[in-house]
Order: sequence, then structure tokens, then C-alpha cells
Amino acid sequence: MKLMLVAGEASGDVHGSALLKELKALVPHLETFGIGGRGMLEQGLRPYFMLDTMQSHGITELALHLPRLFRTLWLMQEALEAERPDALILIDYPGFNLKLGAHAKKLGIPVIFFSSPQVWVWRSGRIRKIKNTVDLMLVLFPFESKIYENAGVQVRWVGHPLLDQDPSPAELENFREECGLNGSQTVLTLAPGSRPSEILSHLPVMLQSLELIEKEIHPLKVLIPVAETVDLEQINNIISQSPVDITLLENQFPYSVGVSDLAIVASGTASLQTGLALTPFIIIYQVSSLTYWIARRLAMVQHIGMVNILASNEIVPELLQADFNPNRLAKEAILLLKDQERRATMIGQLKDIRSQLGEPGAYHRAAQILREYIQLH
Repeated sequence: MKLMLVAGEASGDVHGSALLKELKALVPHLETFGIGGRGMLEQGLRPYFMLDTMQSHGITELALHLPRLFRTLWLMQEALEAERPDALILIDYPGFNLKLGAHAKKLGIPVIFFSSPQVWVWRSGRIRKIKNTVDLMLVLFPFESKIYENAGVQVRWVGHPLLDQDPSPAELENFREECGLNGSQTVLTLAPGSRPSEILSHLPVMLQSLELIEKEIHPLKVLIPVAETVDLEQINNIISQSPVDITLLENQFPYSVGVSDLAIVASGTASLQTGLALTPFIIIYQVSSLTYWIARRLAMVQHIGMVNILASNEIVPELLQADFNPNRLAKEAILLLKDQERRATMIGQLKDIRSQLGEPGAYHRAAQILREYIQLH
């Protein structure tokens, strides 16, 4: 079996590597190629491009990256024609992937999409394009099944794979020892995002808030887990002037939030992962004023964080745009670290969200569905 897989972001590489691991156990002589990151390469993906080729941030900012993205798209279309895989597996990143999927459709190559675009947040008209492009949609949230069924798209709910990524108590204890956490410190995780532009936008504000937080909360230990798409030298340059003790960690986000008393997390997959770890946290995000204005007018939901969307209520504070400033961030952080009743309430609400997302084993279920579908088609 020969498959093309395309992931466009760090979270997509996590999904892709786990899917490939399960597929390799089910399918002898599996051959894969496409776009991914280090994780997918470790599982045998033959790369045409790496993740950093796909990086962009925001609506208006995207224009600067369009020439590069279209060149990549055209080359991947040529790869489809030359290699003729048994199926194209697309992992999120809809703006790029649906265009590539449409080309595969013309070639008669089955198109399978893992991790639905957030059509229930904005751009609901995209469902029509999905119906015309995607042969099978594998979704992570149960309510997504109904959306696609109503639109006439073949869909299967596999559960949420983040439920498979919980470190064990022993692993967390080993991590504490490796980081020199002795139990006397308050541990804070900063997760400014996986894109370089997110780092530049978010991290300086986070660092300014640390001085204010440390005046009230000490001793304070700060962890920054970074994805492979992040330039460590860039982060080191930004944090070099911080008076607070900061430890950079590569690809250890689940462990970092698992041992933290509080996390400050850029909106995205990482915010849901933090919620499922039952760690109190704050969601932040900042883009250009024009991007935010457009997004707010297109959005069909009130909140940006997935835990708040699932709860239909702001159970986790969202500090966006002008609200994302050092004083406001420090105030919210100190409150969540000191107010035990507020912490307990948030943790209870996060437990309710976790219970909505099914059982562990999502990647294995997805791999089984993929194998059966491709063999039948």
C-alpha cells in the first residue's frame, strides 16, 4: 500500500506520526511520502517538504506566504500524478489540503481527511467544498459527525487522540526529577505557539508578565516546551533578559503541563491538551488588528478556546488582542494560583469536557478504518 500524507503544522505531525505507527502495524510493506515533521519521518515518511515550508499565521499575514505555498501545492500535485498513491491522507490545514485534495479527486485517488477543519467555528461554506473533495472524513469530536452526516459527507468519529497522550504518574515523576522540580516551587508553563510569528507576538508579553507574577508567587519555576518548528535561538534571544528562571524543553509539552500549577497557552491544539491534563490555564492570542476584525465577523462561535466552545461558556479565561497585556495576564495568573475555589471549579469543568471526548485508542481506530476503506476502494 502506498499513501501520500500531508500535515501543515506541528499538531498535524503529531497526528501523522501516530497514524503511521498504527498503520505500519496493520499494513505490511507500507510506503508513505508527502509533507510532515520529524515525527512522521521517524515513522518512515519520505518527505517532499518539511513542516517549516507550510508555516503562516493570521489571515492578512498569509498573503506574504502565498507564493511559497502555491509553489509547494503545485509540486505536490505533480507528485500525485507521478506517484499515484492508493490514497491521499490530509491532516487538518484545510486551505492548502483541500486544494490538493481536489486535484487528487480529479485523478481518481481517494481522499481521506483526518481532523476536520473547524467549519462550525467559521467558513461553514467550506462544507460544500469538502463534500465535493473528500471521500471520507475522520473526526475527533462527536458533534462533528452530525454536521457532516447532514451535509452528505461520509464520516466516522474516532474519538480524540489527545486522550492517548497522558503521561503516567511515573513518567511525570521522572520528568520532575529531570527538571529539578523539588515541590517547593510554583511551576508555570508558557506555550506561546508553534509558529515563529506566534512566538514573536506572544512570548514578549508573557515574559513581561512574569516579573509581576513573581512578586506575588515565589519561588517560581517557568517551563517553555517548544515544538520542532520553533527556532530555539530565536526563543533564547527573547528570554535572555528575563529575570525569572526559565527552562526550555523540546517536544515535552504533555509532561510540562502535567506537572504545572498553571499554564498560559496560545489558542490551538495545545489549549485543549492542557484542559485534558486538568491543569488550570489561561488562553491567549494576538494577531494583526485587521486579521482579528475579519475573524470576529466571520466566526460563528463566541469563544476561541476549544474547552470553552465545548462548554458553551468561558470556563477558561481568554485574553485576546488588547486584553492580552502584561498587567491583565499577571492578574489572571495570580488569581488562578491563589484562589483554590476557582482552581477547583475549573478542574471540575475540565473533567466534564474530558468525558465528552470518548475513550483512548483514537489512532488505532482511525488506522483500522483507513486500511479497510482503502482496501475496498
